[in-house]
Amino acid sequence: MRTTLLTALVLVPALALGACTDTSETTTDTSVTTEATEAPEAADTDDRDALLQRLIEEEKVAHDLYTAFDENYGTQVFSNITRGEVGHQDAVLRVLDAAGAEDPRTGVPGEFTDPELQELYDDLLARGLESETAAYQVGVDFETWDITELENDLAATPEDDTELRELLQFLIDGSQRHLAAFERQLDRPRGR
Repeated sequence: MRTTLLTALVLVPALALGACTDTSETTTDTSVTTEATEAPEAADTDDRDALLQRLIEEEKVAHDLYTAFDENYGTQVFSNITRGEVGHQDAVLRVLDAAGAEDPRTGVPGEFTDPELQELYDDLLARGLESETAAYQVGVDFETWDITELENDLAATPEDDTELRELLQFLIDGSQRHLAAFERQLDRPRGR
């Protein structure tokens, strides 16, 4: 299902919904509770670690995309949301470290260990570099996809894993704010 969603996201054509202008949206709340919870069973631990590793790379995809768009277009919304994505990665990293799981990030912008995420990044970057409007549409598409994935992950997370549930809700809330900021950019009238 994940491959289907990734493919659908990559193939969705950009919509020309309006001109784009700067905004001073900020995303500064990066706090997540990382209190210890009961340790999951061994198989659950592997699944949980894999989920955390995927989450941190997905947040890196968003960060690296928005950084590239900020460098290309110099708009405040990409700069602000990029800072938010750093906070999201930091939040996932705290839980990943607490679990003793390996951080899969390479440290190289635009480079990912998950081949599906690498393909997704490459395709979305190419789309977003076509125009500023296309970049905002990429933001809408990515955040919409991410919210769906995070909500599915939250629904599948045991009620007693409060640490992971709080992290997922934190990421959902942030993605919803980012989605709203990108949608506002697409809704702005042309001719700035």
